[in-house]
Amino acid sequence: MASTVISSVPTTASRFALLQVESDSDSEHGKGRSGQGASRSQASGGRSSANEKKRQKRRKRKEQQQSEANELRNLAFKKIPQKSSHGGCLSQHEQKLQTAMQKDSQEENWQEWRQRDEQLTSEMFEADLEKALLLSKLEYEEHKKEYENVENTPPQPKSVNKKEKKNQQGKDKPLTVSLKDFQSDSNIDNLAKKHEDLNSSQSSNHDGRFFSRLEDDVHRILEREKRRVQLTDNSETDNGTSCEHKQACRTAVFLNVLKDGKMEQLKLELEKKDAEIEQLKKTITEWEAKYKEVKTRNARLLKMMQEGEMKDKAEILLEVDESQIIKNELTVQVTALHAALEQERSKVKLLQAELTKYQ
Repeated sequence: MASTVISSVPTTASRFALLQVESDSDSEHGKGRSGQGASRSQASGGRSSANEKKRQKRRKRKEQQQSEANELRNLAFKKIPQKSSHGGCLSQHEQKLQTAMQKDSQEENWQEWRQRDEQLTSEMFEADLEKALLLSKLEYEEHKKEYENVENTPPQPKSVNKKEKKNQQGKDKPLTVSLKDFQSDSNIDNLAKKHEDLNSSQSSNHDGRFFSRLEDDVHRILEREKRRVQLTDNSETDNGTSCEHKQACRTAVFLNVLKDGKMEQLKLELEKKDAEIEQLKKTITEWEAKYKEVKTRNARLLKMMQEGEMKDKAEILLEVDESQIIKNELTVQVTALHAALEQERSKVKLLQAELTKYQ
């Protein structure tokens, strides 16, 4: 009976035909019904597979749209595209975009570093050039001073050269010098020194470096005297007092020469300043004369302007007076005409009244 009832009941394909039941009771009963379920699953399998394919296509489309939207957002806000949770790795399109962005950023960074390097190299090159120029100027000035000193130093007499030779020989062998020779040599040295001082003073007046050269000459002379004193001490110990006296005399002579040179230098400077003062006075007088001329011209222009303005004002006032007179005359004429008009009107009215009476 049960079999006849089951066969008579119409069967329909259920939605859950493909699902597997994992319970124990269902598994035991399913062995008996496996034959019947296979026939039913074949009928409903075609429909469910078509529906699943459609659903998969829709999911793929949604995922593609979402990925494109995310790419556009990342490009707009310059963000690195994140990996999708559904997909295991990025798509080829996203990888291409990433590589292009990386290349652009690398090129921009390279250009920026290149510009910075060029700026730094140019600045370092300019600084090195400035330093080299300054050093070359300083060296040139130092050599220039040395050349000027060499050119301005006068030639020394032959007697000095002879004494230098004797001094060089004296280093090897001690020499004895008589008083007459020493005095004659000292007189010659004094004359040579005076000539040197005069020549150096003349050249310093031209160059403007008188004091420095005098000091150099004094140092040279003092060194020579020290050498001579040493030679005299070695040769003649008894004449020490006379040498000291001679040295004192020589120092006094040198001081006098220096004072004279300084006085001459100061006099020359005063003369130059006086000449400059006179030139300035001349320029001041010239400018004062020009200033007076300008003042007179301005005064004349003011007078001319004032006279023109007064003339214009007087003419305007005359025109105003004339216009007022004409106005008064016209007002008188108008009043007279108005009175005559009123009289005529009164006469006309009287005549009209008389005419009406006669009619």
